[in-house]
Amino acid sequence: MEFRKIQFTGRSSYIISLPKKWVREHGLAQGDVVPLLINPDGSITIFPKEPREVSEKKILDISKEYSPDMAVRLVISAYIQGYDVLEIHLVEEMPIYKVKIRKVLQSLPGVEIILDEPQRIVAKSLLDEEEVNLAELLNRIRSLIISMLGDLELLIVSPGDDEILRDINDLENELDRFYFLIIRAVNRLLSKRGVTEESGIIRRTFDLLGILFIVRNIERIGDHITRIAENPSEINVAYLKEKFEGMMTQIEERDLGKIDGLMLELKEEIRSIDYRQSIALESYRRILEYLENIGETIINMALS
Repeated sequence: MEFRKIQFTGRSSYIISLPKKWVREHGLAQGDVVPLLINPDGSITIFPKEPREVSEKKILDISKEYSPDMAVRLVISAYIQGYDVLEIHLVEEMPIYKVKIRKVLQSLPGVEIILDEPQRIVAKSLLDEEEVNLAELLNRIRSLIISMLGDLELLIVSPGDDEILRDINDLENELDRFYFLIIRAVNRLLSKRGVTEESGIIRRTFDLLGILFIVRNIERIGDHITRIAENPSEINVAYLKEKFEGMMTQIEERDLGKIDGLMLELKEEIRSIDYRQSIALESYRRILEYLENIGETIINMALS
């Protein structure tokens, strides 16, 4: 780390010199303009040139070398990496591939199919990236999990209710949509070399990595709620609701004492579960473990 003295020039300006080696390495000269970013934590980042944005367009060539599921994964990967235009080329007419690709494109938030030919599909993201707020997205997936748990309580009381099971599956699909959108938003922010999202939960760049890990665990919680719904038996859904709500609140509050208390309660509950008794209890235990993972991530964010 280098230390430089702040100097006063003119009547109202403060200046600091840049290292000569850094200026020469980046081909800069007197009079050049460099971007400057003021970070939420008060630090300042100076770039040698404008940071490059994620390339707007991604072309995917799909052949039967890949399975239909792999083709879908490639489309999702291109979306979450932040590409605005996805152009999918099929090397030959492959109806099953096309149906699956079209279906996943229609499920991705903000994506519209603008061209649909026998061997080519072009889709465009119509999202305004500047309007995406991570705190709002996290609140949305939080409410989806709470709704799924509410349905699960009803299903345990009335097993075999197909309407409730369908609603849980619909909510889980919606959870996946927002999961992909959050990963896309975080990747776009990371590509800018600095934190520009000011929602109260992102205070340092490290927090973006924490959010990625948190939403992955929430997505897995949704999967296990669905698994319990398909194999219902008595579990403590009220306890899940309480601990999930408590842990989600700590993403913003980051009260280490409260997180410690939650983690101890979760650990004790996990030890008390005989997960071999049923599929539902095994998934119940896994959900509690995912909440532990979220707690550990929030602790890291609090100390970063």
